[in-house]
Amino acid sequence: MPQTDLLDTDVALARMVLTEVGILENQLILWMTEMEKIDGQIFWKLNNAWVERHKSKIASYYGIIKQPLLDNITIHHVPLTTCMAGELLGIGSLPRPPNWFRRYAKQETSHTLGIETSRLFPSKYRLSEAAPLHAAKRGMASYMRLFRSSGRSLPNERWFDQALLDIEDMSRDFPHLLWVAREGVIREDPASSVNDMNSRLELFQVPDLPKPSEKTLARFSTRLSEPDGHQELNFARFFLQEYGKISEIHRVHYNLLGVPPLYRAAIFPRFVRLINLVFSKAGSVIKVAEALIQNPDLYTFRRGHPNDADVMSFGKFHRLRTKLPARKRLPAKSSCCESFSDKPDITISIFPGCLCMVAAAKELSDVSWLLSLCTQALKKEDVAKFNRLVATVGELATIDAIRGLARLRSQVRHSTMLGQLNAALAYAASASGLTTVEAEELIALQYGLNESHCRMDELSDGLKVVLSLTGSGQGVIHYEDAEGKHLSRLPVMVRKAPGVEAIFRAARADAKMLTADMSIHRLRLERSWLTGQTWLYSVFQERWLSHPVLGWLARRQIWLVAEPDGTVVFTCLFGDNGEVYDPDGNKHLPLKAGVLLSLWHPLHGEGKDAAGKSIVARWKETLERLKISQPIRQAWRETYTLTQAERESSPASYRYAGRILNQAQVVEVGRKRGWRIRNLSPHIPSSESAPWTFGLPAHGIYAEIRTGGVGINDLEHGAGTFTHVMTDRIRFCVLKDQGNWLYDGGRKLTEMKTPLRLGDISQVVFSEIMRDVDLMVSTAASNLSFDLETISSIPDLGVWRRQSGLANISISNESHFGGLAQSRREAIVSLLPSFKAGDAISVDGNYVFINGVRHNYKINIGTGDVMVIPYNRHLVLRSDIGKFSYDESSEYIPLHDDDHLDLILNRITMLLKDNRIRDQDILDQLASLSD
Repeated sequence: MPQTDLLDTDVALARMVLTEVGILENQLILWMTEMEKIDGQIFWKLNNAWVERHKSKIASYYGIIKQPLLDNITIHHVPLTTCMAGELLGIGSLPRPPNWFRRYAKQETSHTLGIETSRLFPSKYRLSEAAPLHAAKRGMASYMRLFRSSGRSLPNERWFDQALLDIEDMSRDFPHLLWVAREGVIREDPASSVNDMNSRLELFQVPDLPKPSEKTLARFSTRLSEPDGHQELNFARFFLQEYGKISEIHRVHYNLLGVPPLYRAAIFPRFVRLINLVFSKAGSVIKVAEALIQNPDLYTFRRGHPNDADVMSFGKFHRLRTKLPARKRLPAKSSCCESFSDKPDITISIFPGCLCMVAAAKELSDVSWLLSLCTQALKKEDVAKFNRLVATVGELATIDAIRGLARLRSQVRHSTMLGQLNAALAYAASASGLTTVEAEELIALQYGLNESHCRMDELSDGLKVVLSLTGSGQGVIHYEDAEGKHLSRLPVMVRKAPGVEAIFRAARADAKMLTADMSIHRLRLERSWLTGQTWLYSVFQERWLSHPVLGWLARRQIWLVAEPDGTVVFTCLFGDNGEVYDPDGNKHLPLKAGVLLSLWHPLHGEGKDAAGKSIVARWKETLERLKISQPIRQAWRETYTLTQAERESSPASYRYAGRILNQAQVVEVGRKRGWRIRNLSPHIPSSESAPWTFGLPAHGIYAEIRTGGVGINDLEHGAGTFTHVMTDRIRFCVLKDQGNWLYDGGRKLTEMKTPLRLGDISQVVFSEIMRDVDLMVSTAASNLSFDLETISSIPDLGVWRRQSGLANISISNESHFGGLAQSRREAIVSLLPSFKAGDAISVDGNYVFINGVRHNYKINIGTGDVMVIPYNRHLVLRSDIGKFSYDESSEYIPLHDDDHLDLILNRITMLLKDNRIRDQDILDQLASLSD
């Protein structure tokens, strides 16, 4: 809302003054440039030379050697005339400064100390009666720092013209943000009247907490019940949406007045009035311009926030005043820092208050745009705003809110953000009397899939676009004709028909969302081994088997059936038509409604049949015969049992100790699996005292891994984090819950740091935690080799970790090839016949050897890296090179939850026919082998 009380003559006069300011500053910049050509640090050197000379003069004049008086001769006493005294540096004549600068420099001097110094309290024009512009001067060097020779530092006519454009743009696009910014400018001005203030700013002041209290929400609910309460709700909505929009365009520094166009539009009316006030006292444009450039502290862009961004300190210097009576303050402990330690009564940062208003309204239509703001804050890693936003979404507690929060959780890696999101999700679910898991099952989208787990969108001439599930839960689309045959592409006339492109866009968007949702469902189901999740069969039928998306996942997994008292009965697999199959693939009698189901794990039973076959072997044969690919591996799952060495070292396991890992990789993998990992930084010793943890509240324990940063000597100056970390012990400790983690998101969980014996940990829990660690180590294992001498050269490694003995751990030089890589190797061996390449492919040790048409290659089964032999040259390949889409005609692959396995199979297929490679980057690498 633009100001309308400025006269055209006032605006014209202000532009004349700023034009003159620009001229004066250009003169100053040209002179500074000439000075810095002599020496880039000439002003600082002149400053130091003056201080040393005059300290000597004072000591001689007063006959003192060392007195506090000498220490008071500081840079604040250096007069501006010093920058014209070339003799201080043994230089002849220096470039002549502008005339206005020479006059000002000679006027603002004093002889109080018996020598010429800077006048500490200058008597030039006051630009504002309330502005503290005549505090002690800072001296020549400090004055020159307020300008820069590479660009302007004070508002001029260009700044003025841009401010006029900003007023128009901000009033049109961000009117509510502009209102708040101008309200802040009004309240900062000590000369403004209380009648000019709007009490709306007081309404949106709330405590600085991520989640609003019941008292705060009650206050906003009361305001909403008043006749004009809906107007305040609309204001809050518009403010938040405009805030999100402007955050995409500008980085919001500090507060709204840190956004350059908003600042210019908000401060412009007050700045124009100030210039006109000074003009009424000075009587000429040139005098007002000189007053501005001679007193630049509040008006230079060098001291604005952000610096050099057309933002001044003017309008942001004082504490904002409140329209209501100020609250009584307790006396500050230290008066010297009162202005910094006291919390202000009021602020223009009303983002939390607007969220509270929206939360109190509890209207369903607010969920979608709030989730968009959550995604934006997540991308920017704005922890404070993200936490407040997800808390607000949780307060709304709708189906869409729960679904949106669940999708966000799969993207969050920051532990603090994840904790607040879990709490918000649990609150939203508990509002319906559900746990988080139950709520996520009930709100799972179906995407229009039918009982055959696909969706058909009709085109023309009987052609269809089909959305279906494949692999580990990837949403894919393909085309079919009227007879149901797959088509590689559609006729051009069909693609160009009206409405077809819209159908394609919707199908592609749904395929992408379906893939993301299935990733969430798959991880949640896999984690049921650690959360202890079970289902009544009647509930399982309703939520899983009858659901077209979850049912696809459930029918590819093996289930453990137990009586209500927990007695295990048998394991089974569900067919497409509701059949129940036993481990041998035979039909079983229908299940009773009261039995309990849980996801089967290989460690749940090792019994054998009459022929001596284990249940694992029987399930492998059945799955291979039925060609069922498991999104979550079970029959082929790697298991990790307690070793004798671990029994002796209990309560700590050193199975994966002494490994050197790439920190960025291991953090990414670990956080994706749900581990709470803090980056290790050499500048924050406390970061290394915090172990990586994984909470297991269903079992009352948590797992922890101790790590330490490695290679501090190799870090560049100012490096934020270690590039590599060294692993240490793994322990399981007591986790105390003073609430109910199923309903409160684990907000009341406390890590007690009391270790437990490894033998007391459930076999399944121990195996799954060790499998996670194996995955992290396998993925991030470094080929760096550290000998004892190298380890000893790392200064105070044990001190950094706040642990002792790490420097004495011996380092293995062998690359890690754990259980996951072993399973991958077995899968590749079983799939070799499907390539029909004969001796062109072989597996030896940890490598797959391929004889291509042009070259021979070997692929590391653990990492997927490709080497060209006999050159031993690393072939760098993108992860999407040779990627294929899954379909029903593909060769049977029992495992679909290993991305590295897919990657290796794709690369084998490509390298076998390397004469067909068309990727120019790969061709260039192969061509360079002869160099």
